Amino acid sequence: VGFLFKLWTSLVGCRCSGQEVTDDMDFKSNLHTPLLRMFEEPPSSPASSVCMKLLTLILGIACITIGAIYLDSCTKQYMIPIYLIVSGSTTIFFLMISLIPCPPNDESNNSILLKIGRVCDRLELLFSIIWFIAGNVWIYSIYKPEYIDQSSPDYCNKTLYLFAFWTNTAIYIIFALMLFLGFCACLLGGTAWIRRSDG
Repeated sequence: VGFLFKLWTSLVGCRCSGQEVTDDMDFKSNLHTPLLRMFEEPPSSPASSVCMKLLTLILGIACITIGAIYLDSCTKQYMIPIYLIVSGSTTIFFLMISLIPCPPNDESNNSILLKIGRVCDRLELLFSIIWFIAGNVWIYSIYKPEYIDQSSPDYCNKTLYLFAFWTNTAIYIIFALMLFLGFCACLLGGTAWIRRSDG
């Protein structure tokens, strides 16, 4: 969940560092693809932003709750509930950081803040990716655990395991959908750019 939220905030420019993308694109007048335009002018729809943040908050709370309730309920892989608790906590932490308002655009005062923000963004994304990969190993490596016999060394609570399994699987599905839509945007934008160039 934290990985997906970090990816989303990177795409839509929820953090102050997203302003740098526009500054660095001196050649933007020559490129007209929808994907590049999305980076140059991040979506600012309040409704979509609120919905995404609300969904992220709900998923983060659900991860913490399920992980805490079933903390000692997975003999096969004890790290699964810990993975959910940490994922939920970091997701909410990232969400809170994204709500911090950006300071006024003053280069003399903001250059250090922007550098610190950029470093924090990279560290957050790196942690999210590493933790997500670790969670994949813990979850998918024990498929399919024993759900009934609690004395079995292969036991894992069904609610806990299926929640973790489908949460991670849903992230893959959403990520694949985002890649597909991005590819379609590039394809359509590239075709439009070629037509403008020929015209």
